[in-house]
Amino acid sequence: MSTKKVYIYLMSFIVLILTRVCYAEDIVVIEPNTIISEPKIYNNVILEMTNGSFIVNNKATLRIQNCTIKGTLSKNNPALITLEDGNLYLENNKGKIKSVGVLDHPTTQSLYHVIQVSRGLVDMENNHFSVNNPFKVGLLITSASIPTTDYKIINNTFEKFHGVLYLLNSNNSLIQNNAFVTDTYGNIVTIGRKINILNNSIYFSGNNHLGNAIDVIDSDTVTISQNRLITPTCHGIYVLNSQNVVVDSNYVTGGITYAMTVLSNPETLDPMEYISKIIGSYKIKNGLSNNITITNNYMAQNRYGIAATEINTLNVQNNTFVQRFTDQASRTFWTDNNILIKDVTGLVWTNNLYKEAYTQDIDGNNTKSNAFVPFPVSGGVTL
Repeated sequence: MSTKKVYIYLMSFIVLILTRVCYAEDIVVIEPNTIISEPKIYNNVILEMTNGSFIVNNKATLRIQNCTIKGTLSKNNPALITLEDGNLYLENNKGKIKSVGVLDHPTTQSLYHVIQVSRGLVDMENNHFSVNNPFKVGLLITSASIPTTDYKIINNTFEKFHGVLYLLNSNNSLIQNNAFVTDTYGNIVTIGRKINILNNSIYFSGNNHLGNAIDVIDSDTVTISQNRLITPTCHGIYVLNSQNVVVDSNYVTGGITYAMTVLSNPETLDPMEYISKIIGSYKIKNGLSNNITITNNYMAQNRYGIAATEINTLNVQNNTFVQRFTDQASRTFWTDNNILIKDVTGLVWTNNLYKEAYTQDIDGNNTKSNAFVPFPVSGGVTL
């Protein structure tokens, strides 16, 4: 064989190998209840989990990166990945999830999850997870009875899940730069300490059925900043029995009810509300919500702005409200903090502005108001 032919043959072989390494993905079929009890890595493969699932225990770490995860949730396969006592790292994956035999239940919590945690750590970065049918299956839930810590959920996209991130009894959590698209029930639900919810985009939480964008329950030292909440079906940001919470520089628009709600005493909740179901038998540790700061937020076209009940120290400054009312009487009533804010001690309300929208759908000025006007601490806005 000539040198030229040998060269051509070798180059063709190298190209073939490189093409396989760079582009081809081997299919790995995961069996039901596959035990991970020592470190395991899956890289650049298709994980076929139509009937399969992982159970991580013995403090092992399961790492999945650059993979396509094809998983099916059903009555026989209610969770794809269960952390009994282990850690999970997901990086640069595409999760294509299906549900089979699961009925729609838009007003009740899902019993099926991609990831469920008894004990362990989850780190998710640069993934895209979607499910084929809405109102059926959730993404991630931890145990409210066993503490977890140091969760990082960064730069992910989640689509159509019925309950997305339920970090219950989870401390030092970072939820940043994620996109939530038409997810229902709770999108971000947290119970814990030292929680940062930063620069996320949440589109149509609840999907016209049920679901807040961000829920903070029985938590301490929480920062909710620079998030974009677009058309929440229920509340935009909901804070219950929490303290040292900063809500700063968020954009909340098109909500069906309140842009932000701060409450105490969960026994007053409607038992049919999903927050009541999340709490269940969980015992609230904090007393009244305390030291809540709401600053520099833009709240437009929501039905109402901010509501608060039974709070110690509420600081509301430098916020912008854009709403639309048909007459002065209704405008005055629905912007009166004597109605919206009750039993609050230590209220600071300064430099908040109001503008009447041109329509309920489009920001702008109407003929009665060509500029922003002060939003008074009480008595309602008068144009």
